[in-house]
Amino acid sequence: MADPETSRWTIHNEERVEVPATVAGVRAALSDEQRRLFDEELGGATVETVADVLRHWILVLASDPEDAAVFARLEAENRGTVRALLSE
Repeated sequence: MADPETSRWTIHNEERVEVPATVAGVRAALSDEQRRLFDEELGGATVETVADVLRHWILVLASDPEDAAVFARLEAENRGTVRALLSE
């Protein structure tokens, strides 16, 4: 069982998947190219968006490549919702 201080779990395709729950853990689990993108996104994150960046990359780690289209759609919907809330 994973350390509850540094990891969490989620369900993907009806299976339990352990995922890192720290910035260092997420970064270490990524490929070189993913790590470059992660660092770039995290470096540009604000206090309000840093958790969103981490959640995105945790989902990347917990998913399969074919899930990418679903996640892209959900993120686009989420961005639209956030923009709508900010404009109110």
